[in-house]
Amino acid sequence: MTKIADIQEKLLDTNRAVAELERAIVKDPKSLSLSAMMKSLGKRYEQLEVDFLTEVDSLGVDVCAYRVFGEQERPTLKALSSVLGDFQNLVSTVYDAVKTAIPKLRARISSEIAAETEFRFGYTYPGSFGVVLTIANQRLLIGESFLDESMKVISNMAKVHDSPEVLSYAKKLGPASVRALYRWAYDHAESGLGVDIEWRRKEVIRGLVFAQRPEFERLHQTISMTSDEQVSETTTLATLVGADVARQTFHMKLDTGEEIRGSLSEAISEGQTVHLPKRYRALIRKTQTILYSTEEEKVSYHILTLDLVE
Repeated sequence: MTKIADIQEKLLDTNRAVAELERAIVKDPKSLSLSAMMKSLGKRYEQLEVDFLTEVDSLGVDVCAYRVFGEQERPTLKALSSVLGDFQNLVSTVYDAVKTAIPKLRARISSEIAAETEFRFGYTYPGSFGVVLTIANQRLLIGESFLDESMKVISNMAKVHDSPEVLSYAKKLGPASVRALYRWAYDHAESGLGVDIEWRRKEVIRGLVFAQRPEFERLHQTISMTSDEQVSETTTLATLVGADVARQTFHMKLDTGEEIRGSLSEAISEGQTVHLPKRYRALIRKTQTILYSTEEEKVSYHILTLDLVE
């Protein structure tokens, strides 16, 4: 058995002993001997934590303590698995954008990024609902690692208050990171769970995230009300293959092979004759709208002018 595995086993054994002792104290709250035993177990647990932090640090590994709290006496397994899975996805997605310096439209995590951001189980806390996770992190003489930077970004993202802040992160990191933040906040709010996260290297706390249910509710609601719209106009040669004057719609095939459908202005009206299928020079307005809560991109086309190519 490795030294880390040995420490983990001792931590879990201590957790079980603490739980049994807590039940005994409930039955006999005035017992001095039980209180003394609890104090002794507390000291043992604290020393084992120090030993664990020291050992994993020697291997270039950081520790992420993830505690949840809420109104319910005990959170459900589904709630815990959802928020922890969301957190893993959030870290991986933000890390991907930070490392590559490329805003991501979709959360497609490569095997390399997944391996570099993979959390592993450390141990659980006694007397509360939380888990200690471990993750490998670079030790740099100067500056911060991509993972350090990613955790700072996540800590700040969790505090956004309005749509302009959401848009700022979306432009810097891409819609995928904002969507991952939305999912994490939504599941925490839906399950009624707050969170207290400590990012540690040995005994030094390098990052903190603390949010209660109302904060998660405001966060996901802010993101759900935020969208970004980009409008561009371009002149292109294409074949008009369909038009409905009454409904003011069109169907056009571009030279690239792409087919687009959209709406018409006065380019085609009852007083104008068009030929189908014929090639036209069209001035087209393209509108792209991204809904950050769903990572959904909506694209619409509108023909402004239409001239027959002889």
